[in-house]
Amino acid sequence: MLELGQVVLGVRDLEAATRHMEAEGFAVQDGGVHPGLGTANRIIPLGGQYLELLGVVDESLASSNWYGRALLDRIADGDRLVRWSLRTDRIEEIAGPLGLIPERRSRMRPDGRPLHWRAAGLQTAAEHGWLPFFMQWEDAADFPGALPARHPNGAHAIAWLELSTPDPERLHRWLSGGEAPLRLTEGAPGLHRVGVATREGELVLG
Repeated sequence: MLELGQVVLGVRDLEAATRHMEAEGFAVQDGGVHPGLGTANRIIPLGGQYLELLGVVDESLASSNWYGRALLDRIADGDRLVRWSLRTDRIEEIAGPLGLIPERRSRMRPDGRPLHWRAAGLQTAAEHGWLPFFMQWEDAADFPGALPARHPNGAHAIAWLELSTPDPERLHRWLSGGEAPLRLTEGAPGLHRVGVATREGELVLG
């Protein structure tokens, strides 16, 4: 399995971003905090994928690690799409040929339960928003996209991602034969827009 897993929207204010997405017809869930990183998230489950609202909740702590600093830099001028991931069940096999080393990551849910996964290519994806990173959940049942959610707008899937890349061959290598509904466009390198399939058609974010 290698398929689109998530799209991450970096936000300056998690509460304000949550209210905005709820006004757009999404049911937004509190995802919890990333221990030691100064960041937290909100989750919008879409079945096979999910949207993540990622924000800084402790700027001092976030400034002390590359993950937090990368987010602070990307959202300095406002909310924006920052990166996307491919979900897999064979992360070692995918990461090796790309020269990547999977690392353990975690998040603490609001109920105090920890979630664990491995990620590969995260730091590169944080720098180059047009490249995906790879995620493998320790327990597949913890995949956030599978959380029960009833969206007033009927959202049920990510329809497409629009991005620009200075290196299509490298992007092709990182896709590793996986499935991702990409639209490549001209312009500054990065992830620019995402289309979400809803009851009334596609809702475009970005």
